[in-house]
Amino acid sequence: MEVEIGYFPKYYYSSQPDAGGHFPFAIEGKPLYVFSIDGFYLPECDVNFVPFWMESIKAFPIYFCAEIPSYWKEEYQELCQKWNIDYKYLSNNPNLSVSVTEIQNVNQYREIFPIFISIGSGNDLVTWSTNKDFFRVEERQWQGNWEGKIGEAVVVKIDKAMSVFWIGYDGHSIVVLSNNTNFSTYETICETLPAFVKPTKCEYE
Repeated sequence: MEVEIGYFPKYYYSSQPDAGGHFPFAIEGKPLYVFSIDGFYLPECDVNFVPFWMESIKAFPIYFCAEIPSYWKEEYQELCQKWNIDYKYLSNNPNLSVSVTEIQNVNQYREIFPIFISIGSGNDLVTWSTNKDFFRVEERQWQGNWEGKIGEAVVVKIDKAMSVFWIGYDGHSIVVLSNNTNFSTYETICETLPAFVKPTKCEYE
């Protein structure tokens, strides 16, 4: 499996939520390392890629924060109940709710991740944090396609050695915001990836 890895320059992103940009959530704190892994289409890539990667970096427990459209809600809740996965809603609206889902191990991850791939590839928000729940929902001023709008946004708190992963637009990337030294250089990132992943370095200008 071939992927490309590149660090984002700081001007690529803002602490304010950016509809259609980087990122569709607010950031509290300053991540030391922000990079994208792309060159693939997540719904069609090797199913072991992300689970093996999460095991490699000792990510569990993992906390997904996701927008759950109404047409996915029943299936999402049934999956959580079937696999004894805890979840809660940060907001619960008729058309789109925001949930936090606690994943204790890689087996639960394998069962729930496919629905999150579908949701994220449809450009609803799917993000997850390592080891601790760092998410909340607040009213924030938006940038980008919703320039100036005051509305509900997911807020991600960047803390110590944590990492946050976001399924990029259309499912063509995973973007990482991290303070974990495992992600401090291209070489150390590559060391965390499964052996079947063949990375190349790219530059963002």
